[in-house]
Parts: sequence; C-alpha cells; structure tokens
Amino acid sequence: MKTTIQILGLALALASVGCGGGRTSAFDEGTTTSGGEVTAEAQAHHDELVAQGDAAFANRGDEAQLRAAVDAYTQAVAAVPGDHATWAKLTRAQYFLAYGHMEFNPELEAETTAMYQAAITSAEHGLAALSPQFAEQVRSTGQFSSGLASLDQRAVPLVYWRSSALGRWARRDGFATVLAYKDEIRASMTRCLELDREYFFGGPDRYFGAFFAVAPSYAGGDLERSRQHFDYSISRYPGYFGTHVLYAVEYAVKTQDRELFTRELQWVIDNDPNMLPEVAAENVVEQRKAREALARADELFE
Repeated sequence: MKTTIQILGLALALASVGCGGGRTSAFDEGTTTSGGEVTAEAQAHHDELVAQGDAAFANRGDEAQLRAAVDAYTQAVAAVPGDHATWAKLTRAQYFLAYGHMEFNPELEAETTAMYQAAITSAEHGLAALSPQFAEQVRSTGQFSSGLASLDQRAVPLVYWRSSALGRWARRDGFATVLAYKDEIRASMTRCLELDREYFFGGPDRYFGAFFAVAPSYAGGDLERSRQHFDYSISRYPGYFGTHVLYAVEYAVKTQDRELFTRELQWVIDNDPNMLPEVAAENVVEQRKAREALARADELFE
C-alpha cells in the first residue's frame, strides 16, 4: 500500500488522462484514509508537526515559510492519516502556495498546476478520513457530488478548498476541462453555501459570483446572479480584497464596465491589507493581482 507521502508525491508528479482533462482521485485509487488506532508516540509527533505548520503558515506571505508549513502538515497527516482537520490545513496551504506565490512565476507553470492537483488530492484524503461512508459512495458511483448531501458542516473547509483548487486547475487545463468539472464544482459549492454561507469571508457567494460571470449562458452563466452573489459577499466582508478583484476581472470585464473595474481594483490597491488581519497575506497577494489587472485594462476593454 502506498504511504501518505507517496500518495502526495504522486499527485504532484502525475496528471491522469481523461475526458476534458480528467484526473484520478484519491477515491478512484482506493487510497482513502483510515482513521485507525494511533499510538501515543505518533500522536505526539503529529501534534508537534501541526504546531510547526501553524507557526509557519502564520507567516505564509513568505514563500519559504509557506513551503515549510506544507512540509510540516504533510508529515503530520502521514503520522495520523485520520486527522481531517490537518488535511484541510494542508489543502489550504497548498492552494495558497500555488495561487499566492507560484502563479506569479511563469517558469513554474507545470509545478503550479501540479500543486493545485496536490491540493485537490489532499482534500479528498481529508474527506475520506472525515467520512468513510462518503468516500465509499464516491468510489462506488464514480461521482463526487453523489455523497455531498451526507456531509455536515465539518466538511466545508475540505469541500471549499478542493473546489477552489479544482476550478483553478481546470481553467489552467482548458475550457473543455472547465466544462467537464463545472457541475461537480457547482454542486460542491452549493453544499458549502447550504452548510456555511459565511465560510472564508463569504467564500461560497464569491465563488458563485465568478461562476455565473465566467460561464457562457448555455452553460449556466447569468450576469444578474453573478452581481447578486458578489454584492452579498462584499457587503458582508468588504475587507477581503479577493472578492473585489474577482468582481473586477470576471464580472466587470464580462459586462465591459470599465468604471466598475477600475473602481474595485483601485480600492484594493489603496486600502490597508490589515483591514482583516487574519488574511493580510491573502490581501497583499490580491493587491498585486489588482495592479497586474489594471495594467492590462486596455487589453480587456474595447
């Protein structure tokens, strides 16, 4: 049987072939995570590693610190594979490593895509640890969305970050892949919306704001619904800069509203990322993305 470290390495190294950029999930491989008996020694080692990971993740604006967090969390879930909460921490750390650091380096295209895949796989192991019943249902039906109704609020971080990583990976792979996974991601985020609409500063609404803007009308796109979701997320958590950036680069570009585009991005650039101290690192990244988007305005608007 593969160890957890080998599984994560495989996720980083390989992308399976399939319809619309298919991938082999942890469920497909039959490598779901057991929550069996844990020795006191393994638990103590795990707890120390999680503490190390948490300390490094607190400084995630520094790429080296974030990589250290990923390494620590990876070792922690190898020691105690049934710890779904640390799988969620690992998933989020891998996602932010790709989104907040690696995406800015054009020489790391393949590695960035692989890191998103690793985040997806980590979330799947976490869900298997949280609910073996869910994992078995996904494996038996071949459909991730088939078991979503059985999940409770504890699953939201894993489902949310898996969906976020899956969406980023799909867009990097191509439009056919986006179409292949859009229903699965939509079902996943709908479940997050039902269980915890406020998760990660209105994250489910932020997702649907982008989804309804990006999708063509024949695939479910709806600009009015996009605006409503963005407006809700911003009204609840104006200090989370990522929502403003997505509103600008997805909705404002799609509607060719340059005034809105400029206003939202300039607001992000001009404000203090510490408006929400717990996501100051994310806000700094969004300021960088806002500057890059503004620099491309003439390309984005007719």
